[in-house]
Amino acid sequence: MDVQSLRIAKVFSSGGEVHYVLPHFQREYAWEQANWATLMSDAAGIYDSSGDDADPEHFMGALVVINDGTRGGTMTAFKLVDGQQRLTTISLALCALGDLIRDQQPNLYRKIRRLLINEDEDREKLAHYKLLPTAKNEDRAAYISVINGESYEMYKRSRIPQAYQYFRKDFATRLKVKPDPERWFRVFVNAMHVVFIELNKNERPYEIFESLNAKGKELTQPDLVRNYIAMKLPSDAQESVFNRYWQPIESRLDENRLIAGRVGELTAFFRHYLALQTGALPNQDHVYARLRDRIERNFPLPEDFLLEIENLGRFAEFYSRLLHPENEPDAAIRDQLKRLEVVESSTAYPFLLALYAWHDHGQITYQDLIESFRLLENYFVRRFLAGEQTGYTNRMFPLLVREVDPAHMVQTLANALLSKNYPTDIRIREELPRRNLYNRSAIPRLVQLLLDVNRHLSDGTDGYTVLDKSPTIEHIMPQTLSTDWKLHLGRESEDTHRDYLHTLGNLTLVTQQWNAQLSNSAFAHKQAELMKHALLLNKAYFGQSIERWDREAIESRATWLTDHLLALWPAIGQSRPRLETKNTTPLTLTLLDEVHDVRSWRDVAYKMSNAIARLVDASDFARVATELPYFFRTEEADRTRQIENAPDWWLYINLSSEYVINLCEQLIALAGLHESDWEVTLKES
Repeated sequence: MDVQSLRIAKVFSSGGEVHYVLPHFQREYAWEQANWATLMSDAAGIYDSSGDDADPEHFMGALVVINDGTRGGTMTAFKLVDGQQRLTTISLALCALGDLIRDQQPNLYRKIRRLLINEDEDREKLAHYKLLPTAKNEDRAAYISVINGESYEMYKRSRIPQAYQYFRKDFATRLKVKPDPERWFRVFVNAMHVVFIELNKNERPYEIFESLNAKGKELTQPDLVRNYIAMKLPSDAQESVFNRYWQPIESRLDENRLIAGRVGELTAFFRHYLALQTGALPNQDHVYARLRDRIERNFPLPEDFLLEIENLGRFAEFYSRLLHPENEPDAAIRDQLKRLEVVESSTAYPFLLALYAWHDHGQITYQDLIESFRLLENYFVRRFLAGEQTGYTNRMFPLLVREVDPAHMVQTLANALLSKNYPTDIRIREELPRRNLYNRSAIPRLVQLLLDVNRHLSDGTDGYTVLDKSPTIEHIMPQTLSTDWKLHLGRESEDTHRDYLHTLGNLTLVTQQWNAQLSNSAFAHKQAELMKHALLLNKAYFGQSIERWDREAIESRATWLTDHLLALWPAIGQSRPRLETKNTTPLTLTLLDEVHDVRSWRDVAYKMSNAIARLVDASDFARVATELPYFFRTEEADRTRQIENAPDWWLYINLSSEYVINLCEQLIALAGLHESDWEVTLKES
């Protein structure tokens, strides 16, 4: 490695011939106005402090290059590993300054041009330009047009024209106040310095790249992956690999589109691909590091590395279909993916990628694929109906691949799902009627399930009704109780409203227009309207005699709807039966072969919570406790007990045996354990 401090003038060979090429995998030009403004602010400060004798030194960061041989016998070419954003920006700023003073100061203009182009090279050749951006997002074409003074308005995707226009306007304003263009020129080419790091071919440039930290736009995880791939590939292979594999990946998956508002599509793909390959879902900030480690460990040979890049391209195509089912060419698969999308199956993406790969390789049949999608839909719908948390499935699905046999796909998948906290009919009937279903994340699933019930009611009739506009959720007992509704509900109106407003039995589907019309109307009016509604979901139920819409009526409709939901998504088999606690006293709690003596169900709740807190670290337990707000508090309160192994948390212990079992099951799931990892022994009271 050769390291030296160079002025920008020297970086551009002080007017001599030099050529910097950006690897094809480098990201597009990404600096924005905030970055341009910072550069000009720094330059203005240097301008004010510079004098006739000497210019101050201003460190701009590092340029990392690899010697890429010669062009035309005398010109030195470098592959630019890091520093493309700074070098491109400085070139555009110099070009803007030169274009402004071209007619007034032709000698200075020629000095600037010698830092931008190699004058002895044919203008039609790429080596004519000292810096050559990548072709991504039209950057290369836009840059060449700007440097040549040609029209660049057609390059809408590139930020290079915007940067040039910014510097031209900014310089025009500043030259009115600080009117010495020669001094501005010296600021950029003499005062601004970089650490110039030239690597030899035996070094691993990506390690240098990772360690750099200079001003600029922070690299995303895909940026780091892209640069790592570029540094691993020989120069003569970069363009073909980029065009054949990487460009299709980025065209299918857009990092600027966020999944669930949190992570870009490309980062999400790498996370789920790694989860499939390793059995663990990496943190979104560690995606690059985990992918790099995997490649360094498993694919040391160039031919193996290229096969892994090809594999990434193939799985990216599968992933784009999961995110955007409209990209799936098969109608039946597309329909299943859309249904899975509604029930929020993103935690299953690692396993869904495996299904696609098995089908692609001919290891499972088309029918196996369809039936597997249906089994997963069944699993997710029943977990939603039972109110199960998603933390467990995040850990479970990357490992599920190892528990199924593609040769016996459907049966082994069903057996595996049954062992993964699969909700029984009894559990769903217990949890669903009183559960709050009306929240932002649950509404799309609830709408789909009610539409499915409506269609189910028309089975055997050769058709079914649909709404003529988008469905919305209607609360039969309204969200705001009028005087009439309070009289209708009687003395328990406030309690009924609090406990049953957002539950299944009180919710139905109408259009937005009907929702506004029904509003807070009395029940008699709502019933009369709903019994003539086009949807059988409303007509079939509200067409019967219902005198009052109170808690008993709401529970009755919840039971009716639950019957239909369980008919649509019946149990796929027998999972572990839930512990029968009536008239029993617990004796011991066993967790991962560690036995705890207990004297009551409250004791079971506390010792299970304490044991889980000991198994996971503090941040993981905080995540678990946060997902169970009914059971855990961050401050001491009445009927709470401090968790010994997590002293920032208090457990609410005034719990019935059923609630204790519910707590234990959710703790096991959220901690990523298996339902067979715990057991309570009982004696009859």
